[in-house]
Amino acid sequence: MLHIVTPLFRYELLDEVYESIPRHDDIVWHIAKTSRRPGLANSFLTADRRVRLYELDCDDGDIVAKRNAMFDEIRGGYFFLLDDDTICVEAMYEVYREYQAKGFVGMIVGRNNLSGLPEPSLDPADNRIDTGSVICHHSVLCRVKWEWTAEYARDRLFWSRCYAYFGDERTAVLNRVISAYNHFGPLVRVRKTVLSWRVEWDIDNPLLAGRTSPSRT
Repeated sequence: MLHIVTPLFRYELLDEVYESIPRHDDIVWHIAKTSRRPGLANSFLTADRRVRLYELDCDDGDIVAKRNAMFDEIRGGYFFLLDDDTICVEAMYEVYREYQAKGFVGMIVGRNNLSGLPEPSLDPADNRIDTGSVICHHSVLCRVKWEWTAEYARDRLFWSRCYAYFGDERTAVLNRVISAYNHFGPLVRVRKTVLSWRVEWDIDNPLLAGRTSPSRT
């Protein structure tokens, strides 16, 4: 089973994200939202039995609570983290099936459409793995949760801990694109407070964002 995990707060994109989910019966799509916002009326929520919706009493931006609530519901198979500003690519499902057939228990690290070959690291500061660039065996969730940190990007911290759990022998690094980075959004979102001034800046240019364009990878 492949569990796709999406913490939701961009309601307006949900139908488009759903349309990108491969139509296979061995997929479960977990969606977590705050109960403090209005309920969802998307037709697929009742029409597609693969979809599981969780209503949590948390802040809308509390990604930690949302991810961990969904992690608690995963008791088998593999999981893949799909943000609500991007799409699911078919190649990710193909990679999942390949490694499932091998009985692989570990983490499969791929590329996104804007990155080069990823390099897993035990040090979050050196870890260049994006949120949606890993298909991971569920067994790690008994030891590793999503945590808030001001020191590192949370995806780097999470995948570093998963890498520490599985080690080199159970980590596969692939030169294959398995995710689309921020398909519906900017390449980088800057949200900081500097000397009491709030700075909000969205960067769409790959050069300014410090990322390699798809044609150069």
